Amino acid sequence: MRWIIEQVFRSLKSDCLRIEESQVEDVNRFTKLAIIGLIAAVRSMQLVMARDGSTGQLLTDAADPADLPALRALNVSLEGRTEKLRNPHDEGLLAWYAWIVARLGGWSGRHSSGYRPPGPKTMHHGLLRLAPILAGWGLASRSADVRLR
Repeated sequence: MRWIIEQVFRSLKSDCLRIEESQVEDVNRFTKLAIIGLIAAVRSMQLVMARDGSTGQLLTDAADPADLPALRALNVSLEGRTEKLRNPHDEGLLAWYAWIVARLGGWSGRHSSGYRPPGPKTMHHGLLRLAPILAGWGLASRSADVRLR
């Protein structure tokens, strides 16, 4: 568990959120910023821990079920032509979601001799890319609903 805690703090401080560079001087405001940052760092680590499917966590532990159609479409667009470059996880598992986020974060998806699984930095970048995609999907869906009325 110590390594996981170190990874969370590394994400919070140097690699992803760089909270130490904050210019917030008021202690109460900084505390709020730190809590929000800690939530983001823990979320990235949750995906790192689930990435291989060993946790058995459900997708709904980290994703809104309403986003499933967008995630399915995104998954298809991120998969490669070969079986090795396809998401190997069941779509009901958090590992399936982690694979999508990792691909958005820049992970190649390859399992070669130089293989490195996606870490917190990759997951963080993937989550940053995923948020506007899901927001756009939601806007497009609501727009389509309005036109149908």
